[in-house]
Amino acid sequence: MTNKEQLVIHLNRLVAVVRSVQMKRALSEVCPEPTLVYWQVIHGDLLDVAVVEWCKIFGADREPTHWKKVVDDHDSFRRELLTFVGVDDATWSEYWKTMKAYRDAEVAHKFKNPDLTHYPSLEIALQSSYFYYSYLIGKLRAQAEVLYPNDLKTYAQLFLEQAKSISRLAIDATATLEETLI
Repeated sequence: MTNKEQLVIHLNRLVAVVRSVQMKRALSEVCPEPTLVYWQVIHGDLLDVAVVEWCKIFGADREPTHWKKVVDDHDSFRRELLTFVGVDDATWSEYWKTMKAYRDAEVAHKFKNPDLTHYPSLEIALQSSYFYYSYLIGKLRAQAEVLYPNDLKTYAQLFLEQAKSISRLAIDATATLEETLI
């Protein structure tokens, strides 16, 4: 049986994905094209964190927090994951390559491409995080752990609403500032 600490580490990676995605969505809704470099950096960093954290769980098998380190029946889990996310094996593989390539070239190794115009979509990352979280929370509940929310998707929606409120206040608070350090 996987120990509770290992399950919690994996669970926290998934929560980091969701929080980063939802904060990015909230900021993008409130201020889709920020003029202050401060907000531009935060927009980009939230994407980067979401991709990196997702890759820690779903990236290379050698990652210490890869899902295969916790899940016993890999084939069954993968089938159920793909069904939940609503993609086939080929689509998942292409998505995985896109996320890993972005992480490798744009985040981890800093080969920033100034002409980059296409960023990874985060919807599959969210859906796969919801699925794996439900698996983990089941394992944690079996070990009498009651600290974490039962459903990550519900938490994500509540977090998004809070992030929108905070983002509105923060963007409004900086609305009169002009960029001086480009």
